[in-house]
Amino acid sequence: MTESRQRTYPLGVRPILADEAARRRSIESRIVEELEKHSFREIILPIIDFVEPYEEVLARDVQRRSYRFTDREGDLVSVRSDFTPMIARAIAPSLRPEDLPMRLFYRGDVIRAEATRLGATRELFQIGAELIGLDSLESDVEILTLAARLLATAGVRPVVTFSDVRIAERLIESATSDDEERRAVRSALSDRRPSDLRITAAAGSATADLLHRTATGTATLDDFATYPPTAEVGERLRAIERALRSCEEAEFLATPDDIDEAGGYYSGLRFRLFTPQSRVLVAQGGRYDGLYRRFGTDTPATGFTLTVDHLDAERSDPRSSRERQP
Repeated sequence: MTESRQRTYPLGVRPILADEAARRRSIESRIVEELEKHSFREIILPIIDFVEPYEEVLARDVQRRSYRFTDREGDLVSVRSDFTPMIARAIAPSLRPEDLPMRLFYRGDVIRAEATRLGATRELFQIGAELIGLDSLESDVEILTLAARLLATAGVRPVVTFSDVRIAERLIESATSDDEERRAVRSALSDRRPSDLRITAAAGSATADLLHRTATGTATLDDFATYPPTAEVGERLRAIERALRSCEEAEFLATPDDIDEAGGYYSGLRFRLFTPQSRVLVAQGGRYDGLYRRFGTDTPATGFTLTVDHLDAERSDPRSSRERQP
């Protein structure tokens, strides 16, 4: 028997049998009911699309995880691996001011080539929400509390960490004007390697000190709220933190020194939702105010994606190790 026949299914995919399917459909139904209760309307997107529209939008690591192939017409297409840019491409060209704000949700599978992670699931079922046309602090709070409420609906009181990608951008811009050095600083910050920040010696003592504390994970929201280049963003995070105190569906933690790698489409608020015990990452999202402009309409947007597979795995097996918080 050949090796391909010995394998029941390709690595990272499997059938979902009746009991598990019933659990997932139950979770899905409760989440969709809650979304519709909050005036979110469903949009259905194709499972494949052309590669070209997303080449300047998706981060390199996301592009590497996309399954790509040439179709019969000779066009390079990819299987859906990220909903958010696809919604922007579908909605932006026909958006009118009178349509806004717009609240949409989606659900379906994404397929990702996770070849470097042993046992990683390649096919994931996700549900997500998009709030288009608002850039206010209140809209950030709305989307954060909605994400928490959906998990509470599914029986989980999550830990929600939130930051703002502009903190890293402004801190790094203050450190150096050299593009190569900025990439090195960002890498050192995201990987928590303070020893690699020697190039910032000429940046000024306040900047160098804050860079060091960011890289060691000891910087606080107060530090960024009082540092002039990041003060505006820090104050907005403070206001979000205050507004979230009345939300009992989750534990909210401001993590302003949580630095993403560059290359994504996020432009402001960035958040992640974890289960409280084993810290399984079950949802994430943020603000992407420049994304719709790339597809024809300049309008702000924010949203999140919830991965039902991770939520169901955590509820059925608390020892699950999928997507744990670092």
